[in-house]
Amino acid sequence: MIPRRPAKSWQSAALRWMVALSLASLLITAAAAQTVRPLIDENVVKAAGKKASGKIEYYNDSLQPLNVTLEAKSFTVSPTGEISYRPLEADVHLKLSEMSFRIPPRQSHYVFYQAWAEKLPAWCVLYAAFSGFRQRTPEGFVIQVQLPHTIYLLPKRRLQKAELSIVRAEYLPQTQKVVVRVANSGDAFGRVLEADVQGTKTKASQGGFPLFPSSERQVEIPWQAAGVPSKVVLRFERFTMETKVQDSPR
Repeated sequence: MIPRRPAKSWQSAALRWMVALSLASLLITAAAAQTVRPLIDENVVKAAGKKASGKIEYYNDSLQPLNVTLEAKSFTVSPTGEISYRPLEADVHLKLSEMSFRIPPRQSHYVFYQAWAEKLPAWCVLYAAFSGFRQRTPEGFVIQVQLPHTIYLLPKRRLQKAELSIVRAEYLPQTQKVVVRVANSGDAFGRVLEADVQGTKTKASQGGFPLFPSSERQVEIPWQAAGVPSKVVLRFERFTMETKVQDSPR
């Protein structure tokens, strides 16, 4: 007796795939219509406990009024870039002009803040939850979009080149990527503005990323060109760093 194949299994899989695509399309459309400006505020303060002031613009580009609720959180970034969120730490303080509001269609709303911390550097993220969309997912669920605004409180002392080292720069031919790992041994926050991988005639670039105090950060930069890349160049605001790329065994 020949076993019977489950009826319409491929139709069921196709339906699930179409539902997933529809949901992704709805979320992308909803998110694209909302804007937070700026995404990041890097405030330099004179000392711990001193307040920084800022303004955040929330723009509703849709044709329907939306409700927005704000929530502040602390976060940690792993060496490979994964972000872990937790309740706002007790030594970081954030005072907002309002925590919830309603934005009419095609209009902006501004929120003003004061932030201070008992030790520097410090940082937090302010998440804005947009709700009130008339659209629903294929399952009938309500859509809600969350957009972040990150606030940094930084001392006047800047990150020094002597506190940094490139501990890994390796080309992985199996994945056609260059793995770059940077260590920050100091107590200052800094930012790589751009990371370049260079070959004989070709260059590949990666956008910037933050470097937190006493930590390491690793990024992977795609390398599609023929041949092996020769060096990595990291560009900071006031200096650059570079090192040779090691070729991993195939």
